[in-house]
Amino acid sequence: MDLILSSKKADKTIVEVEGVGGYYTWSSSQFAVLSQKKIAAGLLVLQHRGFALPHYADSSKIAYVCEGECIAGLISPEDSKEEVIKIQKGDALPITVGTVSWWCNAGDTKLKIIFLGESSEDYTPGEFCYFFLTSAAGILNGFSNELIAKTFHMTQTESEKLVKDQSGLNIIIKVNEGIQIPNASSSAKRKFVYNLDGAKPCVEVKNGGNLSSVSLKNIPLLGEIGLSANRVVLECGAVLGPIFTPDSSIYLSYITKGSGRVVIVGLFGKVVLDTKVEEGDLFFVPKFFPFVVEADEGGIEFVSMKTSSKEVYGKLSGGKKSVWEAASPSILEASLNMTPDLIKSFESKIAKGAVIAPPSNV
Repeated sequence: MDLILSSKKADKTIVEVEGVGGYYTWSSSQFAVLSQKKIAAGLLVLQHRGFALPHYADSSKIAYVCEGECIAGLISPEDSKEEVIKIQKGDALPITVGTVSWWCNAGDTKLKIIFLGESSEDYTPGEFCYFFLTSAAGILNGFSNELIAKTFHMTQTESEKLVKDQSGLNIIIKVNEGIQIPNASSSAKRKFVYNLDGAKPCVEVKNGGNLSSVSLKNIPLLGEIGLSANRVVLECGAVLGPIFTPDSSIYLSYITKGSGRVVIVGLFGKVVLDTKVEEGDLFFVPKFFPFVVEADEGGIEFVSMKTSSKEVYGKLSGGKKSVWEAASPSILEASLNMTPDLIKSFESKIAKGAVIAPPSNV
């Protein structure tokens, strides 16, 4: 399997406007596994009143707010109703393919959102492709003034001004203080948003950390796009795993805070990745490959997108639902080539464990 799994930071700047914000991606040319496995990632950074103009994309994705707060607008092509949602740090929001969206930093601090998704239908495999409604790069510039006039029932003069006004616009702008951003809907937030930072963890280990997840059980829309997500927080020296995906899905993970080590084991027990990761890095785990994440002294936090709407993983560590715990003692004895006494000791230790292990000195 010719996969280069090394972790990387965003290397491609799509747009960057001083004092306003920027959008950055991981290019498939530098991170080839993205195009090979048809997944993609993008990072949106907006300063106060920074505004990403309305657009739609050729793939579905999950947006996770790493820091700050945002007012986002979503317009589904199915009902053409604008849903205005306020999202904040820790919120996960699914975006379906073809949905028109806009994003505005409504807070006083920097906004950072990571987008993780699949790209099986992308024009450029491994990279999200966006179609902006307005701006110099917008679709209005592609049509003649005559067609614009007919489409919007304008005079020729009005259509010429409309198109001309787009020429000076970037795809990210700063909204004038006089423009009132629409009020957010609390009902829409309950329907589409799940806060991974504040949710009750699926796994929580004292001195170890926690794991929270969002799937179709929490947001039915995730069932339509076939994605789910989780957030992992590991304290100093704690370890996640080893775990693997038993349903052919793959993980794409972004480090939101701290640093640590990622080890992935592939076919025939071969180590395919053993590397240090830090804030801003993206790493990929192939289907069925078990992996471990170990936190450095300052701990580590990361969010992962999984190409399945069900949050299921195989546990090769200790605790409930572990493969080791489920196996019969005689099978363990034969498979591990251990004596019955050692197997009993092994089973007792496995039973006390969990998918997250605290440092051995705690």
